[in-house]
Amino acid sequence: METTIFLLEIIGTIAFSISGTIAAIKAKMDILGTLIMAIVTAVGGGYIRDLTLGLTPPTVFIKPIYISVATITCGLMIIGLTMYKHETPLQQRLRTNILENIVNLSDSIGLGIFTMSGVSMAIAHKEINNFVLLLFVGTITGVGGGILRDVFTLKIPVVFTKHIYALASMIGATLFIFLRTVIEPSIAMFVCAFVIVVIRFVSAKYKLSLPKVTL
Repeated sequence: METTIFLLEIIGTIAFSISGTIAAIKAKMDILGTLIMAIVTAVGGGYIRDLTLGLTPPTVFIKPIYISVATITCGLMIIGLTMYKHETPLQQRLRTNILENIVNLSDSIGLGIFTMSGVSMAIAHKEINNFVLLLFVGTITGVGGGILRDVFTLKIPVVFTKHIYALASMIGATLFIFLRTVIEPSIAMFVCAFVIVVIRFVSAKYKLSLPKVTL
């Protein structure tokens, strides 16, 4: 189970690094700013998770592999995007659509994986019967990096404004809390992560949002 969580977190780190890198480039940050954005987006949720569970120093400082993976991913993204800077207008439009899909997909994968990671970490620290804590830790691990990314780029976090974001994380976390008692936890983790990814990606692709309060 521990190995499964580690592998999923590496995938999630890559996914959120991509999302953070593209957000930084769109915000016209310099290379250092882009790197920091990639790292913060990738490890921010896990950092908040560890502080909530009283794990100090946070895992990101004990296992530098997460920062290393985020740094490598950011570098590869910058190189890849730089290679396509001389394009025709049609290619530019196509690239815009591709980038949007990449951001949505990577954000969805990161959300699903880190939500499961958060709940699993809380369960591992003997908080099995504390539903509220499990739900909070799972959700904040999933959305924390995205919130920091949006704040750093001077945006109201997407989680509060549009698309089904935190709700997808909460649905997946709740499903996992109960499903893990019925089937193998590792299988339940993959199933629930997939549910989150589908809900998040579909809502982002088709601009689905919760109703807003209007006065």
